[in-house]
Formats: sequence, structure tokens, C-alpha cells
Amino acid sequence: MAPLRHGLVETAPPRDHGKKRRGRVKEAALAEADALISLPPDAVDSILVRLDIRDAVRTSVLSRTWRHRWEALPSLDLHFPCLGGDEGAPAGLGALDGILLRCPARVRLFHAELDGPYAGRVHDWLFVLARRGVEILDLSFNDTFPTLPSSVFSCSWLTSLSLFGCAIPLLPAGFVAFPELRKLTLANVHLQDYGEYHLRRSLGHPRCSTIWYLQMFSSVASTSENG
Repeated sequence: MAPLRHGLVETAPPRDHGKKRRGRVKEAALAEADALISLPPDAVDSILVRLDIRDAVRTSVLSRTWRHRWEALPSLDLHFPCLGGDEGAPAGLGALDGILLRCPARVRLFHAELDGPYAGRVHDWLFVLARRGVEILDLSFNDTFPTLPSSVFSCSWLTSLSLFGCAIPLLPAGFVAFPELRKLTLANVHLQDYGEYHLRRSLGHPRCSTIWYLQMFSSVASTSENG
């Protein structure tokens, strides 16, 4: 080093190690982004079908390749459980209308805990789910005790039906059975006038011979049925 005036010595500027680290992190992020962009459509679809629908929707921000790709999924599994940390609100349920509108896929599974304002939307959703060929339907009502809309009987492709905390309406005229139903769970439900009789008759029908699992507990028949 060349000596400076007043006895000072010139020193090399300090190295910015933090800047280098930030540069490496940025390069790694760009490499990951390039890898995501370069994935073939089949690989993207294979990833999307393994994600929760809310996570699948979020992938639209990754790149142009991923944008709206979730809307072309062949089938949907929709889970909307209640989260205690979210004031009991069903997580993501407010986005259900948008999901069903943007993705025309069949709905294989629908599980939701419905309370408050969402309980009043059940009829509309069941109507759409029936048209989408829903196979597994799991509905729970924790705070209210509504009468389930008769549109539930339109879900003719059901293989599994689980209901909690609701009243089951009378079977509509001409309804025989869910021909594909294999599993039926009724918990804390109310069976309306002669509903238990009609239910037993329906379950005993030859078209309902596929059931291999039946569970009923805390279910109440109406007084007019018992009288």
C-alpha cells in the first residue's frame, strides 16, 4: 500500500458479502422459475391435481404457463373445513362460486362445514354438484339445524353420503335410491314425517344393494312418525 499524508495508509474497500449472497439467492430463484416455466403441460397437470384447490388457484401467479391452468383440471376435490383460528369460518368457502364458474370439471368430492350465511347457499351448490356428478358428499352444520334441500336427491352418482346436524326432507315422489351409494353416515339428523320408514324402504330397494357401510347415531324421527 502507498503511504498517504499524515501517516494514513490506503486500505482495500470491504467486500460486500451480503450482496453476493443476495445475488446467489436471486440466481437460484430465477433457475427455479425457469424450471417451472419449462415443465410440459402434462407435468403441470400432474402437480395441480395433487394440490388443494386453493393452492392450485394460487399457482396462476407463477408464470404464463401456469396461469389459469387449474381451470382445465379434469376433476376437483373440494375441502372447506372450519378453522378455529379463522373465527370458525369455513376456509375458502367464499370463493366456491368463482371456482365452480371458472372450472367446469366434474366434482369428485365435496366436503364442507356450513354455518351462518353459507348454510343458505346449499341448494344452489347441490344443484351444481349434482350436474357435475359429485361422488362423495360430506356436509356438516355445526351452529344451525337446517332442513337439507331436496336437491340432494338429484346427486345420483353418490358413492358416499355423510350428513351431520340437519333435517332430512321427505323423499321426493318417484325417488327410489342412490344406485351407486356404498357408504351412508347420518349423525345428529332429524328424519321428517315417516322419513325413517321411507329411508328403510329405500335402502332395502334392489337398486340400493351396493351399500356396504351404514352408520346412524343421534338421529331423531319426528313425533308424527312414532305416533
